[in-house]
Amino acid sequence: MVSSINGINNNIQANINTSKAKLEQSEFEGMLKAAQEEKDEKKLLETCKELEAVFVNMMFKQMQSTIQKSKLIDGGFGEEVYNDMLLEEYSKEAASGNGIGLAQIMYKQLSKNITNKSEG
Repeated sequence: MVSSINGINNNIQANINTSKAKLEQSEFEGMLKAAQEEKDEKKLLETCKELEAVFVNMMFKQMQSTIQKSKLIDGGFGEEVYNDMLLEEYSKEAASGNGIGLAQIMYKQLSKNITNKSEG
C-alpha cells in the first residue's frame, strides 16, 4: 500500500515538473518576444536573468539527485515539494546580480537583434 502511494506521489511530482517546465518555457518565449517587440533592453535583461535562474535550478536539482537519501527520516511528498521550492529560491538568488554569467552572454547576443531591428 505504501509503495503504491509513493508511486502515485512520484507520478504527481513528475506531472507537476513537466507542466511547470512547459509553463516556464512559454512564459520565457512570451517575455522574450515582448522585450524584442518593445525594444526594451531592461526587460530583455530581466528575461535573460530569469532563464539563467531556471538553468541554475535544473543544475541544482541534478546535483541534489546525486546525494544519497537516508531512510531514517522520510519527509515524503511534503519534503520533496519544500526542497523544490527551496532550490527554486536558491537559483533565483544565485542568478541575481551577476549570476554565473549566462544571462549576460544571452543579453549581449539578443540585444544585437534589438538594435539591428531598430536600425533596419
